[in-house]
Amino acid sequence: MENQEEITTQEEVKFEIVEKIPKEKLQEVLKIYSESAAMEAYVKLPFLGFGVLVLIHNIFLAGKSFDYSTYENIKNIEISIVAILVLIIIVIAVIAMKKNASVKNELKEISKRYGIKKEIVQDEFSALAMHLYGGRGVVLK
Repeated sequence: MENQEEITTQEEVKFEIVEKIPKEKLQEVLKIYSESAAMEAYVKLPFLGFGVLVLIHNIFLAGKSFDYSTYENIKNIEISIVAILVLIIIVIAVIAMKKNASVKNELKEISKRYGIKKEIVQDEFSALAMHLYGGRGVVLK
């Protein structure tokens, strides 16, 4: 048997946005994207709060009888907690949407300024950002 040497070739992936865009500008957009991607974890916490609230209600309050004023107090407290959780979710969503819009605007500006097609900027930035920070990537329209 002959010993065959395996020749492995590694293709080096070169992104057009990495080559044409200044590093500082790309880092700035990636930083905003990373903050936006990190917001997903914060959205999960209020939903956990909803689950805990339902669990507490079902374990300690459901099936028991209370006088009317106590019932109204319990109901008002539960509604207040739910309203606070909904408000938190709305605030987080607004912040995340602003960051996403900022990333999209920056990428559109990069596309125009450096003469790179939007599709290429979208695909390459999404691949780079998802590799570095996770998340869902960016879709430019």
